Amino acid sequence: MPSPARARQALSRREILKLGLAGTACGAFGWPLVGCGRHDYGDTARHVVLISLDTTRRDHIGCYQRSAVATPHIDRFAAEGLRCNNHLTPATTTLASHASMFTGKYPQNHGVPRNGFVLHRENPLLAEILGAAGFRTAGFLGSFALDSRFGIARGFEHYDQEFDIFFGEDGADQNQRRARAVTDAVDTYLERARGADRRFLFVHYFDPHQPYDPPAEYAARYVSPSGTPAMAVGNHPVLPFGEHTAVQRQMILNYAGEISYMDAEVGRLFEVLQRRDILDEALVILTSDHGEHLGVAPAGEAMDHGWTVYEPEARAIFCLRLPGARLAGTLTRTPTSHIDILPTVCRFLGLTAPEEIDGRALDPDRLAPDDDDRLLFAEATKPWEEVETDPRWTNARKPRCVCQGSYKYIRTAHLDHEELYDLDADRLEQTNLLKAGTAQHRAIAERLRNELEAFTNAAHPLPTRFDDSQSEETRERLRSLGYL
Repeated sequence: MPSPARARQALSRREILKLGLAGTACGAFGWPLVGCGRHDYGDTARHVVLISLDTTRRDHIGCYQRSAVATPHIDRFAAEGLRCNNHLTPATTTLASHASMFTGKYPQNHGVPRNGFVLHRENPLLAEILGAAGFRTAGFLGSFALDSRFGIARGFEHYDQEFDIFFGEDGADQNQRRARAVTDAVDTYLERARGADRRFLFVHYFDPHQPYDPPAEYAARYVSPSGTPAMAVGNHPVLPFGEHTAVQRQMILNYAGEISYMDAEVGRLFEVLQRRDILDEALVILTSDHGEHLGVAPAGEAMDHGWTVYEPEARAIFCLRLPGARLAGTLTRTPTSHIDILPTVCRFLGLTAPEEIDGRALDPDRLAPDDDDRLLFAEATKPWEEVETDPRWTNARKPRCVCQGSYKYIRTAHLDHEELYDLDADRLEQTNLLKAGTAQHRAIAERLRNELEAFTNAAHPLPTRFDDSQSEETRERLRSLGYL
């Protein structure tokens, strides 16, 4: 006989949504009421806006770390709300990370290990929950990684995935578009779709992803005509650390240009939301799906993401703006994760989140000053097939970490390697405490190793499959042009 949890998991999505919205009936079916009525945050939230900044390092955002990289619009937004300073992404790749945002689950439970896999239909999604509650739902993509074919678009009435930069052209590794086109798409949609009482908008910007190619105006802010830095190197968040080749330095500076260009478009998005009378009546969440390695130790010369769970990739930004800018200027070190987005939105709106989630609601009125007991997990998504052999979960042998308090334990099973860092004393992860081998550090590592193993043993991923149709579509497009 299946366990109650498994029985609930077997319910159809329609039944799940029906249970999730009928608060009075939830107790009988084991779906706990996450939020009992709306919180009094000044004006009632009529809208929800989720903004995702792809491949965005936290140390390139001014409200998190002062540097030569300019992000005035994001900084101003953060000053008008609640900024979380201890936010960990569950996965260092786009689709798996966003699937955690939309499901409230870790990848080993929603079932998507990395880009290209299809999210199982039995995962209730945030857009489905809000759509069933009467919200008009619309999504706007910056890249193909979140294309509707991967199951992530369920619940959206409007899902804008019109791309103008195509796979294989100018170094693009997937179909995509610039931030300006994304903001324009939001503005055009809101102009045509007026009159909705409640809206859920998901806006995805992709620009800091490789290839780093900012518009000329933004490139010139960081790179001089000779190719050297156009600012004091010591004021840059990355260049002072380690040695970089000329090519790496150029990439690092262009990455900064992409960040500032995206920031300008985020500012324009806020203007659009203000003009459409949405901003001040909305719960607005701004986050990054993951960061990026830029040739800095301990990852060596990597200029990519998905290979590690070190801080440059795994630590993300996370800010909430409440209606009427209540709690403006609040900073918390409460540990948070993308898995908390779905339950937080549900609690804020007085809706019920499904029980089969891993996240917990963030209550802005009851922020723990320093919740050192919470365990947060993250995982890499590379290398691919050759190490995907653990029957418990596809990514179990790749780099995985558990964070608790200031300590971070990393286990890379396919290399039989482990690391321990005290992030309060070593935020750049330069000193693996297990090399010194003190009894205290060995004991901490053993405890966290056991926590990570127990977490992995509890994995129950829903089935998935890999969809490689973009590659075939690209081949067909090239054939039609006479190239193949």
